[in-house]
Amino acid sequence: MGVQVKVLQKGKITIPVEVREALGIREGGTLTLEVRGGHIVLLPKRTVLNPTEVLDGLLEGISMRELIKEELKEAAAARIRKKLERSMLE
Repeated sequence: MGVQVKVLQKGKITIPVEVREALGIREGGTLTLEVRGGHIVLLPKRTVLNPTEVLDGLLEGISMRELIKEELKEAAAARIRKKLERSMLE
């Protein structure tokens, strides 16, 4: 979704109502502004872009990324086994 907004005095912008409603942004709410690769990113307070990054490193010696990769591999293998079983029954 790309919406153009005008920059007013002191750098103020208005976030269009449809965007505010879609993200649950209300008057008085707090947003985090980040600059990423030449882009401005506004995040509502509850936004977590990559939960794996937030959790990674919380437990010493355990990498969440590796655990999640392994879990995804196991889930994919289980789906393939299930499909094979169904195709053998047909």
